[in-house]
Amino acid sequence: MPNWGPVTPRTRDPEQVRGITLYALTAVLAVAGAAWFLASAPRTGEDPRTVAGRQALARLVPDVPGQIQAETVVVATGSTVERNVPAPGGSYVLVVACAGAGEDRVRVRLSSTTVDSGRVVPCVEDPPLVELNTALGSMFFMSVTSEAAGETVFRWRLVRAGTL
Repeated sequence: MPNWGPVTPRTRDPEQVRGITLYALTAVLAVAGAAWFLASAPRTGEDPRTVAGRQALARLVPDVPGQIQAETVVVATGSTVERNVPAPGGSYVLVVACAGAGEDRVRVRLSSTTVDSGRVVPCVEDPPLVELNTALGSMFFMSVTSEAAGETVFRWRLVRAGTL
């Protein structure tokens, strides 16, 4: 028959207390490490502002028949993107636009020399369309340098003059 008498607290062995404490602290450390790992994990996918900028520029500077080339580029802060495209000699129109925020801008150079200071293109939420007329011998060169505080989206299209 069971003893239903008064309950007396059982004393634990000091080694057992140390073991329980060690396991409890290990569990707390594991949970804290997992929380830190998940909180510091890199974001996946593209920034929603970049996606919105790509969509806005695709509407503003669409691909057209007869274009030599067109491209949308994400330009990081302070970086330079260069493009070389073979093109038959003649007159061309370079159409550019840039999406960003605030006072962001990019500088577009059409010369491979450092004498050309370039044309400043503003990178704003509602980007203006900028057209540059140029004459080419056999190769188109363009350098785009970001002067923005953040990432910008830049789109360009090269077409022969008079084809639009």
